[in-house]
Amino acid sequence: MVDLSQVIRSDIEASINAFEDNDFENMNIFANRSMANAIFGEDKKLILPGFLMKELAGIFGTLEARGKEQTAFSTAKTIGANYVSSLSKLLREKGFEENELWQKFHEVSLELRKFLMSTVEERTYKEDPEFTRYAFEWLVKYLEKKKETLFNPKNLLLKGILNDMDRIFRVYGGVLLDTHTISLVRALDRYYDYCRKAYSQSDGTLDKDGIAKTVFPFIDRIAGLSSSPSESQASIVNETLWELVKRWREFFLDYLELPRPRVEVERGIEIPEEAKRKITESVTKTLEKEVGVKKTPGR
Repeated sequence: MVDLSQVIRSDIEASINAFEDNDFENMNIFANRSMANAIFGEDKKLILPGFLMKELAGIFGTLEARGKEQTAFSTAKTIGANYVSSLSKLLREKGFEENELWQKFHEVSLELRKFLMSTVEERTYKEDPEFTRYAFEWLVKYLEKKKETLFNPKNLLLKGILNDMDRIFRVYGGVLLDTHTISLVRALDRYYDYCRKAYSQSDGTLDKDGIAKTVFPFIDRIAGLSSSPSESQASIVNETLWELVKRWREFFLDYLELPRPRVEVERGIEIPEEAKRKITESVTKTLEKEVGVKKTPGR
């Protein structure tokens, strides 16, 4: 029988090596590869390392694009290096605990958030996890109340929710439940982007029944988790994440990479034009490497 855990460890080690080389593009690709390989089996916890490394790649890709001063970036890299080292050690253990992976990721997210803040934000805002918990509950309830907005093919509801969650966690911090919540909403957003493609009809509308059947149950589950945390919180999070990531990766097999929507979100710091150009080039290279697609000259 194939040992998928060994395959996943290899993918994560490749992602860690890319991190050490400041190659956050390939770090993300190898993290995606880890999740894609995890769905070949039934061990649901194997989905988590790739998901967390993908999140970390996003953080450091943003820091690099914003051109943070070298000292600050080096400090952030040291924090990230300690995390990926602990992750590597955990994955070498048989039967690693998902809860420990989540806790360590939550802790590193709290440490790294200050590097995503602007100078004014650092000088002005104080940690307020109680406000974050209150705001996240409000946002999840709003998502639950407005979920039929997802029938509109032009809506950006989930991305709007994520924009506010990212902003609030960045400046106020939060608790483990907040990290669980934002992670599930992010996974749901990736999945919903493909649902929008799969349930698109010839007249440009979306199949409402299809969206309701495939997306709404996850919103209800996230809402229940956020408003009533319990001893079964970790198992609910891991089960839900597994289902979302599995369906997202299966949709990738059907449709490959989707065009990225153009949306302005609050980023804390204005990204220079040169950095924007590099991000665009990075996205193109990622698509070429993962899918094998080449741009047509002159297009």
